[in-house]
Amino acid sequence: MEMTRFEKWLVNRNKKAERNIARVRQRLAELPSAAIKDALELGCGIGSVAAFLSETYQMQVLGTDYDQNQIQIARKRHPENERLTYQVEDATHLSFQDASFDLVISQNVFHHLPQWQTAVLEIKRVLRPRGFLLWLDLTLPKPVARLFQPLFKRHGLYCLADVKYEFEKQGFKQLFHERRTHGFFFQNHLVWQKVR
Repeated sequence: MEMTRFEKWLVNRNKKAERNIARVRQRLAELPSAAIKDALELGCGIGSVAAFLSETYQMQVLGTDYDQNQIQIARKRHPENERLTYQVEDATHLSFQDASFDLVISQNVFHHLPQWQTAVLEIKRVLRPRGFLLWLDLTLPKPVARLFQPLFKRHGLYCLADVKYEFEKQGFKQLFHERRTHGFFFQNHLVWQKVR
């Protein structure tokens, strides 16, 4: 789903990029990052995290976004090179071969996806065995999510238990979880490893 102009303003701010990079850096410090060669960022926006991974960790990084305009901005701000490319992709129907990546990053993407469970399947498919997922997004308290799900057909509304259930059902093991209150929502940062 394409974002509104206001949503783009929120996610394209430099401060937002700095926070996202800081979170990724923290989590990678706890993982065998030297073994991570190929990374996929879902919802890369203006490309700041993808460029950071490419420059700092020498990873082969593919930044994807559903919005063509975001990809154009990413290419201008962080030009493509031999380790960094961008392309338009739908997180629920990725065009990549099975087991293509050691790392997938999804920050604030799922709440834009009405069929977010399909994105879980796609992440599983494109991750290599023992690959990692860094997932950060908003969740709602369970009663609130259940109450508003029928009204918001164009967004992903879920509670943390829903997300955990889907990833565990698909063979992911949770390695890390941090939860912060973010207004009416909870902001959850999870690290998963594909174990089957």
